[in-house]
Amino acid sequence: MNLLPNSDQEQILDAAKAFLAGEAPVERLRPQHGQIGNNDHRLWPQLGELGFWGLGLSEDLGGSGLTVCEEYLLFREFGRHLVSLGALGLTLGVHLASTGGASGPLAAMLAGTARVALANPRGAAGLSAAGAFGAWHLLEGKGADWVVAWSDDGAALFRHDQFHIVEDVLAMDSHMTLARADLEDAEPVVFVSRADQDLQSHALVLIAAYAVGMAEASRDMAVGYAKVREQFGQIIGRFQAVKHRCADMAIRTEVAACQGAYAALALHDGQSDQVFQVTAAKLLATQAALKNGADNIQTHGAFGFTAEGDAHLYLKRAHTMDFLGGNARDQERELLAQPPPQPTVMAET
Repeated sequence: MNLLPNSDQEQILDAAKAFLAGEAPVERLRPQHGQIGNNDHRLWPQLGELGFWGLGLSEDLGGSGLTVCEEYLLFREFGRHLVSLGALGLTLGVHLASTGGASGPLAAMLAGTARVALANPRGAAGLSAAGAFGAWHLLEGKGADWVVAWSDDGAALFRHDQFHIVEDVLAMDSHMTLARADLEDAEPVVFVSRADQDLQSHALVLIAAYAVGMAEASRDMAVGYAKVREQFGQIIGRFQAVKHRCADMAIRTEVAACQGAYAALALHDGQSDQVFQVTAAKLLATQAALKNGADNIQTHGAFGFTAEGDAHLYLKRAHTMDFLGGNARDQERELLAQPPPQPTVMAET
C-alpha cells in the first residue's frame, strides 16, 4: 500500500505550507507576542478563502469534494505550526452542520467567520438528541460562537451560550484558552449518532495528524540544533548519545505517521476495523509528540526550557492533545476492547 501523498495532495500541502510559513510561524507564540491565548482566529477567513474548512465536504454542500485523507495531511501542517485547536473545532463543526442541515452555521464556518470551541468531558457527561448534561472543559471557548462535543454515543453542535462557564482557568499550554463549564439538559443544535456518522473517529484521526506534525517539527528542531551546537570543541550531533536520540525520534515519528495515514484510509473506506485503527493512530501519535517534545528539549539543553526558545511549546501542546478525546489509558482500554484487525486491501486515495 502506498501511503505517500499523490500529486494533487502535494499541491494542497504546498499551498498550506506556503500560507502557514508566512502567516503562522511558531515564533508568533514567543513571550514578546503575549503568552496568554492566541490570535490564530484572524487566519480563519483566509483559510476559508483557500477552501480548507470544506476540504472534506462534498461540492454540492459548498466544500472541495475531497476526503478525510486530505484533511489528515492538512492537520499535520497545522500541528507543525501549532495552529489553534479552534481549527479542529471548525473542521468538525462543518461536518456536523452539513449533516444536520444547519445551513446558517455551515456557511459561516466555511467562510471562517465563525469560531468553534471544543468540549472535552471532565467527569460524568452525556450527549443525546434529547439533551446533553455534565461537566466539560471548553478549549478555545473565549470568543467562540459554537461548541463541538463528541462521545461514544455521537457528536453534537451547541451554541456557546448554552454552556454555563464555571471558571476560566490557566492551562499548562497558556496559548490555548481553557474554561470549566457545565451543561444542564441542553438540547443540541445538531446531534448525529455515531451509527449515522462516526465523527469521534474522524476527530481522532485529525488529532493524530496534528500530533504527528508536532512530532515531525520536534524531530527537525532537534536535528537542526544538533548540527550547529558545539560542546567540548565539536558539533554535538557527532556524539553517539545525541545521534541515537535523534534516530529514535525519527523512527517514532515515521511509525506514527504511517499508522495515521493508514487510519485515515480505513476511515475513508469504511473498514470494519476503523475504530481500532484510528484509536491506535491517536495513541501512537500523541506518544510520539510527547516523547519527541521531551527529547527535543533534552537536545537543546538548558535553552530548551527557556521561554525564548520554541522547544517547550511542542511539549505543552502535546499534553493538550493527549487528553483531548481521551488520554493514553483511555485509548489502550479501547484497543483492548476491539476485535483484532483483519488484513484488508484498500484502494489508494
